[in-house]
Amino acid sequence: MTTAPTRRHALRYLLITAAVLATAEARALDLITAEEAARPAAEIPTMRGITRGPSVTQVSPAPDAKALETPLKLKIAFKARGGAKIDPKTVEMTYLSTPPVDLLPRARAGLSADGIELADVRMPPGLHPIRLRVSDNEGRETETLLKLDIAK
Repeated sequence: MTTAPTRRHALRYLLITAAVLATAEARALDLITAEEAARPAAEIPTMRGITRGPSVTQVSPAPDAKALETPLKLKIAFKARGGAKIDPKTVEMTYLSTPPVDLLPRARAGLSADGIELADVRMPPGLHPIRLRVSDNEGRETETLLKLDIAK
């Protein structure tokens, strides 16, 4: 026979576990929705060559990573050149579908002059091309294409 204190402890444990799981689920960011991923692909633009604009580096996941599992950590580093500073207000993050999707409102919480850092990012399976544009305070711009390959 279960005693009342044991039942209370079990109930308390269940409530705490449910709260932790709900919090983790609430923190996850759906960067690209299933509906957006199902749209026709946009033409992938050719990226320009050498630029004096800021450098944009995909830190995590690795740029050549295949069959990624979600949720994942997305970290993009920005670095200005020649004493300039990154202007976070100029950052554009676009999912290249038809029509394109502005992802910056979803990613804004992780945006700084140092880059974009988002934990617990979810996306549906498939190859997701994302264009990033970044400018410095001297007006020099860099455009980079990320390709995130999410496992099916």
